[in-house]
Amino acid sequence: MNCRSFILSLLQTYGGSIESATKIQKLAFLSIRENGLTPFTSFKWHYYGPFSKEIQDTVEVLKSQEIVSEKEINRVSYSGKKYAIKRLSLTAKGRRLAESETCRIDSDNEAALLGTIEKYGDKPLAKILDYVYKAYSPEDL
Repeated sequence: MNCRSFILSLLQTYGGSIESATKIQKLAFLSIRENGLTPFTSFKWHYYGPFSKEIQDTVEVLKSQEIVSEKEINRVSYSGKKYAIKRLSLTAKGRRLAESETCRIDSDNEAALLGTIEKYGDKPLAKILDYVYKAYSPEDL
């Protein structure tokens, strides 16, 4: 597994889109740390916790190749503050590629990915970030 196959498989398994690249980062970290996904990148502590430059760069490449699209969505926080997220979605080309990438994942990695999605997939990014900040620290990386 590499960053490209993880991102495509995650998006495919997640239904084709995800609320942000930050959520991809955290789900990758949690898949590796908590569910036994074969490590495919390294993480450093950054503004929003564990961060992989390789994942960030791969998302940008997938966008430039029109495999993944990005759409800004305006939101309002619980406190009434306005903010925007960037939803990432597979394009038609991306869906075709993701189907073939998903078929190539071994059963252990597939189980790790599904376990992460089952546990964290329906949680908003804010809840995942809160959990990661409480459960992990820069020293853990």
